Amino acid sequence: YTEAWDADKKSIHVMPDTPDILLAKANAANISNKHYQKAWDEAKAKSYDIRADAIPIKQAKASRDIASEYKYKETHEKQKGHYIGCPSAKEDPKLAWAARAMALQNDRLYRKAYNDSKTQIHIPVDALSVQAAKECQTLVSDIDYRQYLHQWTCLPDQNDVIHARQAYDLQSDAVYKSDLEWLRGIGWLPNDSPEIKRVKNAQDLLSDNVYRT
Repeated sequence: YTEAWDADKKSIHVMPDTPDILLAKANAANISNKHYQKAWDEAKAKSYDIRADAIPIKQAKASRDIASEYKYKETHEKQKGHYIGCPSAKEDPKLAWAARAMALQNDRLYRKAYNDSKTQIHIPVDALSVQAAKECQTLVSDIDYRQYLHQWTCLPDQNDVIHARQAYDLQSDAVYKSDLEWLRGIGWLPNDSPEIKRVKNAQDLLSDNVYRT
């Protein structure tokens, strides 16, 4: 029984003109790479007959020559030496102007002339500006300004010395704060004073235990 069923499963007969078969064949032709490239393969198999003077060929050659770096550099090499129009670069006004501008912008050359001019200053000794500078220097001289006066000697029992010591004691921070230290802790109020009673009543009013009772 099973053998007959297996043999029957292998023998499948489908008509070739059914819609499903036709649709499958059309889909296979659409997605077939061979059918897709068939026209291109046939076109490649044919020989091309294009003349050398055809417009597309000339256009391609002209584009290649324009884009070629070798052709570009060849024209540039041929044109070298024809831009200046002078026997030498030094005689060209534009190049001479550029060299002059570069020399002016050069920091080393700019500072060279300045450093050379700093060492070539000639001023007579009796010039008014020199005399005024010397007098000003004498007036603002630190040595003359710091010249110490006479060291006076004062006796310790003189009135000026005693007065100065009293003034120093009054201005002294230690003496000024000694009164504050002495006043600390001497404040006292009796228990039956109005201030003490007022504080006690306020404390009773604010007390949490009295409030809750």
